[in-house]
Amino acid sequence: MLLYIVVAFAIFALFNYRMAVFILAPLALFLQMFPVVDKQVFSVLDCCCIALSALLPFKTNFVSKIKTYPFFIPSILVFGSYCLTNVLAEPHWPSTIFVFNTIYIFPFIVWCVVDEKKDAVQLLSCFMVYFAFCAVYALVEFAFNENVIIVKLLKSRIVNENVINYTEIRFGFKRLQSIFCTPMSMGLAMVAFAYVMYEYKKIRNETNLFYICLMAACFILPWLTGARSVFLPALIIMIPVFFKAFKNGQFMLLKIGALGAGVILMGNWVMTLVDSFINSDTAVSGSSLDMRLMQFAVIVPFFLNSPIWGNGYAYTWSFVKAVDADLLGAESIWLQILVDFGLVGAMAYISCIISMAKCLSKRYGKRGTAMPVAVICAYTLSTFLGLELNYFFILCIMLIKFQDDLEDDPENNLAQLEKENL
Repeated sequence: MLLYIVVAFAIFALFNYRMAVFILAPLALFLQMFPVVDKQVFSVLDCCCIALSALLPFKTNFVSKIKTYPFFIPSILVFGSYCLTNVLAEPHWPSTIFVFNTIYIFPFIVWCVVDEKKDAVQLLSCFMVYFAFCAVYALVEFAFNENVIIVKLLKSRIVNENVINYTEIRFGFKRLQSIFCTPMSMGLAMVAFAYVMYEYKKIRNETNLFYICLMAACFILPWLTGARSVFLPALIIMIPVFFKAFKNGQFMLLKIGALGAGVILMGNWVMTLVDSFINSDTAVSGSSLDMRLMQFAVIVPFFLNSPIWGNGYAYTWSFVKAVDADLLGAESIWLQILVDFGLVGAMAYISCIISMAKCLSKRYGKRGTAMPVAVICAYTLSTFLGLELNYFFILCIMLIKFQDDLEDDPENNLAQLEKENL
């Protein structure tokens, strides 16, 4: 059944390649949960991305796009680290090729098809439709205290083992996850997209009620995930939003009053949240500092076994987890990268984050670094199953295109105003 979806998508891409890419970009967050064949690592998303890559030379002038692609060098560095690990450690060529294609080639495909201003807006609209459904369903989940979709998917046994139904109550609420693998993935994905919507609103002065409501929902709902690894990046992303809001002198008394009312009404919740960071071992259930230190201690000997190029793709899960159950969820991206790909892989990963920060800061000033900094903080604190760098690359591509198209428009003087406000 799932294989038929891949075939249907490939046929659709033959006739409308650009729209196929735009549809897959947001749906990637959902389709990665479904293995094409039961108990296999390759997902529906992986196979759809392979189909798009196969059609890329026939549907776009991709060679000319390589020179302008902002994440080309980091992608090459990652590819080099993958090859080094496969040659000098345990080889996993098929898996690494599929993974590299999904995480690093797919964003390049998006870059190739986003040629005009309308393309970037169309891509944003596709994401808005997807996140509107996610937000509405999250509110349904909040109201009924149950995630019906995730429960049914788990009962049908058509999703991979990364999908978990979270029923835990934390900070007074059921941990929301909508149609994501985990609450952490939902929270980080939503708040990052909210930031993209915020920047587009500033550029285009968007006043549509649906747009404003969706942006507000994507900023607020992550705080109901009960995940401290989401709260910190959410706060980092919202800092430039709050700074801009209070920098503008309009309705200052109303803003101060709203902030004061929020502190009074949610004071106990905020104090509980702060206490959970200070006293992570006792304040709430979940990962504690001692647990994370234990996980780090577990990976050290495996890292030292091959510190430069690592031990091989997915070595953390296929071997280390089987040998020492104290690894649990390996709740930091660095635990997995250092074991699997060594220091070379870690440096390549860091180059991806730096490239995002560099591209955005060039166009949006210091506030442009908020999302990349939030991403690296989040992945350092926890594991975000089903949420890979390809998602953040695509968000950066939209932000880059929004600003570049604005500056190229001679009839629009907002570009100069935007630079003056940086």
